[in-house]
Amino acid sequence: MAGRIPETFINDLLGRVDIVDVIGSRVQLKKSGRNHKGLCPFHDEKTPSFNVNEDRQSFHCFGCEAHGTAIGFLMEYDSLTFPEAIETLASMVGMEVPREASRGPKPDTELYDVLQAAARQFQRWLRGDDAAAAVSYLKERGLSGEVARDFGIGLAPAGWDGLKTALASFDEQKLIDAGLLVRQEGGRGRVYDRFRERIVFPIRNTRGRVIGFGGRVYGDGQPKYINSPETEVFRKGRELYGLYEARRARRGLQSVVVVEGYMDVVALAQHGVNNAVATLGTAIGQTHFETLYRHVNLVVCCFDGDDAGRGAAWKAVDAAFPVLSETRQLKFVFLPEGDDPDTIIRNRGQEHFRSLIGGAVPVGEYFLDHLQEGIDLDQADGRALLAELATPHIRRLPSGSLQEVLVNDLAARARIDASVFARSVGATWGPDDEQHSFEGRRKVDRQAVGNKRLLHYVVQYPQLMDDLDPNVRAELADPDDASLLADVVRHVAQEPGMDTGTLVGCFVGREGYDVLVALAEEEPVLTREALAPDLEARARRYVAKREGAALTRKARETDTVEDAKRRSDAKAQQVL
Repeated sequence: MAGRIPETFINDLLGRVDIVDVIGSRVQLKKSGRNHKGLCPFHDEKTPSFNVNEDRQSFHCFGCEAHGTAIGFLMEYDSLTFPEAIETLASMVGMEVPREASRGPKPDTELYDVLQAAARQFQRWLRGDDAAAAVSYLKERGLSGEVARDFGIGLAPAGWDGLKTALASFDEQKLIDAGLLVRQEGGRGRVYDRFRERIVFPIRNTRGRVIGFGGRVYGDGQPKYINSPETEVFRKGRELYGLYEARRARRGLQSVVVVEGYMDVVALAQHGVNNAVATLGTAIGQTHFETLYRHVNLVVCCFDGDDAGRGAAWKAVDAAFPVLSETRQLKFVFLPEGDDPDTIIRNRGQEHFRSLIGGAVPVGEYFLDHLQEGIDLDQADGRALLAELATPHIRRLPSGSLQEVLVNDLAARARIDASVFARSVGATWGPDDEQHSFEGRRKVDRQAVGNKRLLHYVVQYPQLMDDLDPNVRAELADPDDASLLADVVRHVAQEPGMDTGTLVGCFVGREGYDVLVALAEEEPVLTREALAPDLEARARRYVAKREGAALTRKARETDTVEDAKRRSDAKAQQVL
């Protein structure tokens, strides 16, 4: 993980770039008094309400309230992370981005060069004289040369060392590190090409860099698909095939369709559906959804209608719930048995496929229908069972309108009081009297952060979490905790060594982003060395306090507050 970008450099960079040039290269602006005005790129409008102020080097839209600096504009408009936006601005003014020293290893940027060279070689082979069988296969699948070019599709020919020989100018170990070559078990065995006699699909990150490959047989070989292994630049659990191409094909991308394979993505693009993406041999996870919702508001998962497809859909619900909101929608389409997006769009056309997507089932409806299967709601115990099954899932939803709608829908199905059920799942928007609702909202405002000083520490020095007591870290990352602090700790735990810029970038377009940006811009209250023990002590006190509050709430239903207080004190002593 690269080190942190010094704040002094960021300030210097912002002093050298002109926000009018940055935005003007992407949005048509006209001089209007001291400002420049144009149509807002972040919402539909006919009368310009988007203002760029050259003196303050900031932008503001009076229609949708979007605002910020050149960095924030690039992050939102180009869907960049914080470090990527910094690098983009720096390249515009010819500056090199410095990095502070980091305990984590620096990513091997030469791997990008190796992978790009491999992609070019695969493409040359597909245009070569020995590619007849592969080209014939692609044509049978209905793919044109233009689509193959847009997706960078190539060919790995038969043979054990074609790529090894073609890229002989690179160090052999570098090719192994990039996942292009394989060394036989034992560490001293023969080294050979990983991709052989396969159609090759380059996998690009959101900046368009090749980070890995997928290979599909075009004959009778097995397995049908293989992917690059995990490398310093490629993480299967984070990347999505086709996302870069979808963003490039459609400015202002609003939705994506998640399908199962590369060929589905490419076939849909061939027929005009250019907003499809696919996971890379893994089930879609929370990190995938976080990535997608940085770019779009609607995700439609397209699964087979068999048991396996419905099982995958349920896993998707579980992964998505912690990041959903009223502005982040999720829907499901289940295809007829024996069909996939590729066959449907080739045999029945774009209009039919789009009609299927248009009829997708919203996540709330699918969630409740799935839980209700096999339950007799005419029986009291059946209704109680439905509420019991739904409770842990609904608790994982962020507090807001979506959670409220699900609570009310389930209460109607189970014929229970919505306000009682809302309290049982920890909802704080409570449909009670106005005073209670005000107090609840005020409580949410405090709890949404968790502990601001602790959050400040984690944002300033995320790497300190790597050294925190594992038990305390696990408590802070409690999946049932919807606070911003817990969300941040979960991100840091998934990627040890993460720096501040990368951490803040994970929250672009999400609730809490403005809070994290403000904390990241504050001066550190202590040096890193002095802060480490204070972070540990605060984390332990915070965990103990949460445990005590949870036990007190439980006492209201099971026994006396005094009993719960004794257990809370005992728990606090264990943690401290």
